[in-house]
Amino acid sequence: MKSEIAKTEYFRLGHMTMLCLLTLENGYEILGSATKRITNDRDEEEARGIAYQRAVYQQIELESLPQTRTVGVIATNLV
Repeated sequence: MKSEIAKTEYFRLGHMTMLCLLTLENGYEILGSATKRITNDRDEEEARGIAYQRAVYQQIELESLPQTRTVGVIATNLV
């Protein structure tokens, strides 16, 4: 599942939190965040970079999972 990034959006929450939302071509949405005191434009750009990098790391992790993996399923009737 090699997905390319179709859209990148940034959201600032309060004085210290920056969110980066990556929307992939297949419709998946991946969120990265950074917590850093943002007092000027340089701080904001740095926070955006950190949030973007964290979102990309999550994308890489998602793509490295086996496609047959099922998360959150509990086997029953094993006896």
